[in-house]
Amino acid sequence: MVAQPLILDIDFLSLLSAVNRRRLLEGSTRTVYPAGTIAMRPEGPAMAFLLERGLARGYWNLPDGRQATIGFAHPNELIGGATMLGNSPWTLVQVITESTLTALDMKRARNLAETEIDVASAINAHLAMRVRQAYRLIAIRSLGNIRERVAYDLLDRASRSQLDGGRLEVFATQDDLADSIGSSREVMSRALRDLRVVGIVETAPGVVRILDPERLAGIVRSFVI
Repeated sequence: MVAQPLILDIDFLSLLSAVNRRRLLEGSTRTVYPAGTIAMRPEGPAMAFLLERGLARGYWNLPDGRQATIGFAHPNELIGGATMLGNSPWTLVQVITESTLTALDMKRARNLAETEIDVASAINAHLAMRVRQAYRLIAIRSLGNIRERVAYDLLDRASRSQLDGGRLEVFATQDDLADSIGSSREVMSRALRDLRVVGIVETAPGVVRILDPERLAGIVRSFVI
């Protein structure tokens, strides 16, 4: 039996026939969202987007302010596939960098999901990818190498900070960050230095500023399980 390739990331539109790509995009609306915007809320209307450009985060939020990152969305991916199948939105979606999102016409999208096999199959592939991404974020905390664990921890912390202060910053000492990833201060210091040298972050006492979140997300994305 030939091993099947792992589904890590999906260009959603590439899974559709040319006819269904055209049908799905009819009535859609393209919008540019500033960094730090909340594009989707569980209590909001049912929505589904195609991410054309930028970086977004799906997360859960508790009343006491605690958050859990569910996944990161990259260009050409679908956001809100479950809503296309008739479910209500169940996560918040935060735009981390200025992003272009194409909002689908939900009536049209749901009709296509019900009547067109390749649209339903594409949504199923998308949802399977999202589950795998969630597993990947769980696993990276313990199985990732130092660079991957640091990248995830910084991106997760900075995304939460962006919602409060508008900037991708991590307010923590190197000891705090080392404890968070289960490593030593010396190892953490070397990892931060490497990220600083290539221009992904800059550091000051007690703060790490994220200069290139998409490259940081790319490090997280490279972890394979």
